[in-house]
Amino acid sequence: MENSEFILEAKNIVKEFDESDGSIHRVLDGVSFGVKHREFLSIIGPSGCGKSTLIRIAAGLETATSGKFFLDGKMVSGTGAERGMVFQKYTLFPWLSVKQNVMFGLESIGYGKDEAEESAYQWLQIVGLDKYASYYPKQLSGGMQQRVAIARALAPQPRVLLMDEPFGALDAQTRSQMQKYLLEVWKNIDITILFVTHDLDEAVFLSDRILTLQANPGKVKEMVTVNVPRPRTEESLFLPEFVTLRKHVEDLIHPVSETKPQEEKFNIINMVGKKNAAK
Repeated sequence: MENSEFILEAKNIVKEFDESDGSIHRVLDGVSFGVKHREFLSIIGPSGCGKSTLIRIAAGLETATSGKFFLDGKMVSGTGAERGMVFQKYTLFPWLSVKQNVMFGLESIGYGKDEAEESAYQWLQIVGLDKYASYYPKQLSGGMQQRVAIARALAPQPRVLLMDEPFGALDAQTRSQMQKYLLEVWKNIDITILFVTHDLDEAVFLSDRILTLQANPGKVKEMVTVNVPRPRTEESLFLPEFVTLRKHVEDLIHPVSETKPQEEKFNIINMVGKKNAAK
């Protein structure tokens, strides 16, 4: 695959932090990958692999120690309207109405009030919340608040939507609904999505490809192509392709060499417990 196919590209991203003892902790170590136009690409990996740090660098919220992100061939520097960001927490302004929250991003990039209001209302229609335009965030459920956050991120019509575990705070049922809702929005608008998650089922269900990272420091382990046919429904989770791919991703993130010591530790603890109970 040629680099010209990529809308967003990471080249040799390194991120280091200074520790209190004077040492340097490397979180990301030479991470490179590309995302194609209109692709849904997820990033997944064990705790400490730097996946959230990586997407924050892509958004311009953090600076890489070395390496660069490129969007449409141009180096990314700082934040920009061409990259929308959705966080795990809804990050809505509680003192603004739903419509005003969506308008905020538009006005900040130069939209006039009337134009921003019209556009905000259109995006609320797209996410199915136009009837709640005058509500305040506290009056909405968690899933509805996250839909407002998605509308706010999409309203400036970014080239790429960056999502950092956006459904992690939701209950299982709402999370499932939001996954299907996001796929429907993605299908109907011209947007490329880079999505961070720790949930294996979510990654396989949503994605075209999955970037798996290893930890300490974070490095690319494998780029996995998802061969589960679209459109995807609850039944997709039971397809042989889904089950096989999920197992493969799980093995990449938690290799047998890493899980076996944990199993042995559990067995030792279990044996000690049984001996103590027998006394």
